[in-house]
Amino acid sequence: MEMVGGATAVGLRHPFSKTQALPIFKERLSPLDPLVTPVFQLGEVDCGFVIWVRSQRYGESVNAQLDASLAAYQAFLLWVRDFGYRDLVVTSAILPTIRDGQLDGEVSHLRREVKASYRDRTDLTLEYNRRLGVFCASVGFRFADLTPHLIDSSTQLLAERFRHPDPLNHHLNPDEAAAVWAKTVLDALRD
Repeated sequence: MEMVGGATAVGLRHPFSKTQALPIFKERLSPLDPLVTPVFQLGEVDCGFVIWVRSQRYGESVNAQLDASLAAYQAFLLWVRDFGYRDLVVTSAILPTIRDGQLDGEVSHLRREVKASYRDRTDLTLEYNRRLGVFCASVGFRFADLTPHLIDSSTQLLAERFRHPDPLNHHLNPDEAAAVWAKTVLDALRD
């Protein structure tokens, strides 16, 4: 398993990105191991931060930034397939956890530059996941959509039980989310 904290889908276009996600992932995938089914989870940082900040900084529409993020992710996934991994699982981007006005915690504080509301960030994540699922279906990748399990049907926001008990921690509640993530990925692997 390889985790790259802060990795973004759009950052996969840049071999010299701050997180170095692209070279790390490529190194981890080499040499080709036919017994491995790679599982990828990116997009949360894009939908909660990068797309919005790039839109604000460069005067481009949020939709143009969404397109760029998805295009970078899709190109990387196609590279993985063309490298030889024919069977991959792509999980949906995690729904935002940082509420409007929440500036406590290191990541929340860093994301203060984002002017988009919690609702807008969630809606963008839902659209990102919808389009990611369509792409995966079109190329034969397995798509493990966590959203139906994590969303509160009455608010269409992250269900409270999945919010981390430490208000300074922007990650999901590991006790609640781990079982959902594992079941969703295992179900995708069984399909």
